Amino acid sequence: MQFSKRYLPILLIIISIAFVFISYQRGMKADVAGDYYIYWQTGKHFLSGEKLYTPGLVDGGFTYPPFAALFFSLFSIFPFHISAFVFTYLVNYGLWMASIYLTKKIFEQYYPQSNLTWPLVLSTLFSIGFYWHNYIWMNANLPVLCLTLLGIGHYQQKKFSLSYVFFMAGTFFKITPVLFLFFAAIKRGPKDWPKIILTALPFIIIPALLRGWPTGLNDWQGYYAAFVAPFSKGQIDENIISLGIPALLEKLDTGNAAVGFSPILHLSLATLKTIILYFQVLVMGALTAKFVYDRYVKKEEAFSAADYSLIFLATLLLPGRVWAHHHVCAIFIYTYVFRTLLHEKRTALLIITCILCILADVISKAIIGQTLTDIFKFYSFITVVMIWMFILCITLNLPVNRKYALSTN
Repeated sequence: MQFSKRYLPILLIIISIAFVFISYQRGMKADVAGDYYIYWQTGKHFLSGEKLYTPGLVDGGFTYPPFAALFFSLFSIFPFHISAFVFTYLVNYGLWMASIYLTKKIFEQYYPQSNLTWPLVLSTLFSIGFYWHNYIWMNANLPVLCLTLLGIGHYQQKKFSLSYVFFMAGTFFKITPVLFLFFAAIKRGPKDWPKIILTALPFIIIPALLRGWPTGLNDWQGYYAAFVAPFSKGQIDENIISLGIPALLEKLDTGNAAVGFSPILHLSLATLKTIILYFQVLVMGALTAKFVYDRYVKKEEAFSAADYSLIFLATLLLPGRVWAHHHVCAIFIYTYVFRTLLHEKRTALLIITCILCILADVISKAIIGQTLTDIFKFYSFITVVMIWMFILCITLNLPVNRKYALSTN
């Protein structure tokens, strides 16, 4: 332990220097057909007053809220390839390291007497594939993750107003952290609802002021038409690498002739959408009921690490648009699961979970071959792993398991 604490800063410096060169090479080779070009171009459009959204595009175009466009405008002042380098290093590497640190600090708050070295080592190793996917494709999930982790950390410190600011910033960057706000509103009760609502105003007003009120209003209309409307009507990204339970069910229903997979479910589109909607409502209803019960029956305003893990998992399992790079939040989920399994000495479950996480990390034709890669992608293996994590987060937190944990200490 002393060795690692002594040499960890040196190792981090070496890695950070190496990533300067990796990021520069990646930035110089950035593809103008990739996601980052959309972000960069949107940032330029934000500054020039041009239209931000183009509803109906096959690839969706820019589908983040206007506040995210303001963020990307900071990078659009540079030429595209230089901007890609700066973004890749500062955001997708820098916030990668920051998210590990923030996760560590949160779990030190939860378990001050526990040795968290191995849970953090395992979660860091097994989430590398997701971070790398986010890094190499220049996606923008790490600002959202870090803002959410900052919200969690401040909520646990009972700095509720600050936690709302961070959760709200994440929500107005990318909509998924709204779940954390929703459940925080349940936990804190009506006394904090006005404060939560007021926290949203700066993220609405500031972009609109910078763009002008008529343009700012059009921005929100464009965002609704480009993203909210299609996915609220049950849109699912149709791609073999699409993840989440809706995408898995859609793939099982339609098959994939290009890689030789036949349909399994044979449902009508209307029936499939109904099943998915009922499933989404059921899971969200169950989570809501749990937090209402915790707040008003058990009188608990705090969230457990399992609670936060379940909310993160809901953002990975329920939406119609989920990709591998969205799974950077797995570092939090993995840390909770591995800490619990190690603490309770659940060796068999630990081994199974490690194997599943390793397989989720190596879905690459260079490693496992094209046939296995197609099978894992078509059956959304990463989603299967997240379902396993969801089950563990529920079962390991049951009263009978808490009694088992006490009996082993």
